[in-house]
Amino acid sequence: MTFVATAPRARALIALAVGGPLLLGAVVAPASAATKYRYWSYWIGSDTTSSSPTWGYAAEGAGTRVPADGDVEGWRFGLASQMSDIYPAALPDFTAICAEVEQAADSKRVAIVIDPGEPSQAPDGESPGSLVSTCVVSEPSATSLQILQSVAPVRIDAGFVCGIDGYPARECAPLVDEVEERADVGNAIADESSGSAETVPESTTASGNFELSGQSGPSEPSESGTPLITAAAISILALVGFWLWRRSRRVRQS
Repeated sequence: MTFVATAPRARALIALAVGGPLLLGAVVAPASAATKYRYWSYWIGSDTTSSSPTWGYAAEGAGTRVPADGDVEGWRFGLASQMSDIYPAALPDFTAICAEVEQAADSKRVAIVIDPGEPSQAPDGESPGSLVSTCVVSEPSATSLQILQSVAPVRIDAGFVCGIDGYPARECAPLVDEVEERADVGNAIADESSGSAETVPESTTASGNFELSGQSGPSEPSESGTPLITAAAISILALVGFWLWRRSRRVRQS
């Protein structure tokens, strides 16, 4: 006996397969209000030659973005949600940062600010370095990632910027319990009054933080430390949906 899938049943199967990512997203729930990620976020300066330049969250990944002469780019480490709300402490002032650097032929000047953030948000046993603000002269086709790598070593894991200039040393955008982090800050203030400040936010499984090929906040944690498992599952579900659609179409035609 040959089973013939009716059109409604086939559509239901296809909808289930294509809608799988949504179900997967429901299983792997986004971070709650009580949790944040600790990662390097990527920023682009606006009105960089005006008297009031501002930072804006990058809409494209550092691995594909090609900044122009006069651009200002920023990196900031710290606790934030999937869309970072903390930006570099220094203003994206191109005129000030590149004041003594003249443009040469076949090159571009890009100002870059690297802000490792607050000591209270540092990983266990680590301390942030000093804020870096410098002007880079590069070839016109250089990407934002290449410009960053010309300033400091960059640790990358599966397409995500995990560390800049050795900070942090190992982790890659872990989820951090914000309640515990606030308690640690309070303990640090109390310890500071007695002469021994120490802040150690607790973290959970590491995840990726900033995809070089496209700007996004950190993805949900996985055993591999990156959202590769989620991406693979979505791809498989999409292929299954396409196969079911083709199969039901051939059955109806026969």
